[in-house]
Amino acid sequence: MKTFYIESLGCPKNLVDSETFAYIIKRSGNQLATDAEDANHILINTCAFIRDALTELDDILSYYATLKQAEEIAGLVVTGCVMNRDAEEFIRCYPEVDAWIPLKDFATFERYLQEPVSNCRHRLPLDQVSYSYLRISDGCDNRCSYCTIPSIRGGMKSMPIPNLYAEAVMMAEHGAKELILVAQDTCNYGLDIYGKKALPELIVRLHEIPQYRWIRVMYMHPDHFELEWIDLYHKYPKLLPYFEFPIQHCCAHILKKMGRIKDGNEIAALISDIRNAIPEAVFRTTLITGFPGETANDVKALCRFVQDTKFLYAGVFAYSPEAGTAAIELPDQIKPSTATNRKYKVLNCQSKITESLLEQYIGKKLPVLVDEIEPHDPDTVGGRAWFNAPDIDGIVMIGGGNPEIGQMVEVEIADLIGLVLVGRYIRTLE
Repeated sequence: MKTFYIESLGCPKNLVDSETFAYIIKRSGNQLATDAEDANHILINTCAFIRDALTELDDILSYYATLKQAEEIAGLVVTGCVMNRDAEEFIRCYPEVDAWIPLKDFATFERYLQEPVSNCRHRLPLDQVSYSYLRISDGCDNRCSYCTIPSIRGGMKSMPIPNLYAEAVMMAEHGAKELILVAQDTCNYGLDIYGKKALPELIVRLHEIPQYRWIRVMYMHPDHFELEWIDLYHKYPKLLPYFEFPIQHCCAHILKKMGRIKDGNEIAALISDIRNAIPEAVFRTTLITGFPGETANDVKALCRFVQDTKFLYAGVFAYSPEAGTAAIELPDQIKPSTATNRKYKVLNCQSKITESLLEQYIGKKLPVLVDEIEPHDPDTVGGRAWFNAPDIDGIVMIGGGNPEIGQMVEVEIADLIGLVLVGRYIRTLE
């Protein structure tokens, strides 16, 4: 019997594939380990979105290859996005790898395990968590000039609503209480198979699943969001008024070169319209600094935009020139050090806004979904309020009550430490 540890790198969309590999391992009669030290086989599901991801993979592969050489592990398998980007170089450098499995090629992995090939594509959570990701489409048709995703994962391919419903039910049976919809562009879901944007129909269907308390939609491209969808947030109470719009910038000339449509004024108007209709709405975004042609004045404009728009959270990334993208051929490339310095300027602006917005919750009672209990300190309990997406946003530390993972509890917020809300357990809500 083989014991596998799955090293799942990259985004939640990649985690969905990792959980399918986990199901295949378990179904084959092999075991899953929660720690690499307890495994004799390692499966790495890779990310290759930017150069930093490839550097991280190189470090990880070097470590496991050393363990393989020392016979501390018996098997090493690699799959994921790297198979469609720089695979030849990694294969040349790491002969210690026993199998290189093409992206999402679950049948080849089954053959590696000497199992019959099956079309059954269930998922098995890698950890005990209160939430589950539902990848509603894969790939992307947007062709943003800086992005490698279409070349790695191809054009957008939506999953039919009945299939997604069945998958969501299956993950609910594993204990998930929050369902998080992910894709490269969730707003365009369904265009390829239904001839229209079918996100509303999907949300209505998923809202029927009784186990879920919250439904969160991520990766909503601002160019493709429809204002008529606001009615969904009034009609379906599980749908959280949490809007993640990855706007990337606010300056029109930068956005145009990125391949985006809406400029900063149009994005601001969209957010204002949503706020007017849903006063409690919160917004998260991602931003890129140092894109070719960006000036110091553009960075000042971006900081002003962040201050005026008041995103609750923002991820800011220094532009990474990627081979094969249109942006790498643009003139006026910015030095990496300058792009990084600009990133921290914008992050500094955003952190003050996040702190100010979070302070408004002090003294209030909030429903919190329990995510984590420290095994060596059961009094240390972490959860999330409805405005916190897993891993990327802040958390709520809960004192007292001894709640369990997956429970929804009421917490009175008493303090803000950094970007962590601290509160006192009041009661269990289920």
